Amino acid sequence: MWHEPAAPGLRCFWQRRFYDFNVWSDKKKAEKLHYMHMNPVKRGLVAHPQQWPWSSYCFYSGEESRIPFDRVD
Repeated sequence: MWHEPAAPGLRCFWQRRFYDFNVWSDKKKAEKLHYMHMNPVKRGLVAHPQQWPWSSYCFYSGEESRIPFDRVD
C-alpha cells in the first residue's frame, strides 16, 4: 500500500513504515542478505530460501543461480 504524499500530484517511493538503509559494513550486508533470503520462508511461500526463484540465495551460497547477479563485496 502506497501512502499519499503531502502535495497533490507527487508520488512516494517508500511504503508507510519502510525506509532506505545504507549498508556500511560486512556485518550489516550479511544481516540484510539473510533477511532478504529468509522473507519467502518466513511468509510460508517456500520451505527453504533456495526454492524461491527470484532469490540471490543460490548465487551467494556458491550454487548455480537461475538469475545472473553481480557480486557485491
